[in-house]
Amino acid sequence: MKENINDPNNNLVQGADTAKEDSFNFPVPGHSLTDAPDQWAWDKQPRMTDPERVVDFVIDKVDNNADTKEHFLRLMAGGTTVEEIINTIALGGFTAGEFSPDVAEVIKPPLAVYFIGLAIENKVPVVAFNKEAIKEENVMMSKRNTFDMMKERNPEEFEKLVSVMNNRESSSPVKSPKQDTEQGQGFINMGGQ
Repeated sequence: MKENINDPNNNLVQGADTAKEDSFNFPVPGHSLTDAPDQWAWDKQPRMTDPERVVDFVIDKVDNNADTKEHFLRLMAGGTTVEEIINTIALGGFTAGEFSPDVAEVIKPPLAVYFIGLAIENKVPVVAFNKEAIKEENVMMSKRNTFDMMKERNPEEFEKLVSVMNNRESSSPVKSPKQDTEQGQGFINMGGQ
């Protein structure tokens, strides 16, 4: 069914076909103020307002879940910057209604220190800040995607990893890295020689 261009509410329809034709096809200023309040998690009172408590909450979430910790270590090993990781955490916590946008900004420096320390502790190469805008999203990456990103963003470490993997394949009694990762052991736990 084709939308009526003369309908006064047509400009409120998201993704209307006429958006390409009509440059004024967008919600009017103040439209969001006419919606019913408390529809969205971020529109309600945040669960936590103390930045120290939020930092402790995030660190506990990472430290107490081995899969989450390995995921973040894989991201950093692949070349994802600490800045990208903490921006994602801050935005996710705000949109989930966990804390306000002000608290989201305040928690970024202590979380950056934590993630840099986590990388150093686990001997993972770390890049603190993003030098160029990255347009891709980093959602739970597969190990293959991590290798591809590492090859693009951190070629020196990628070459070292390939060298270690080739050395492991050449020794006969040791399983290949491919077999290790298939049996649940992440490449981060493989260690150097």
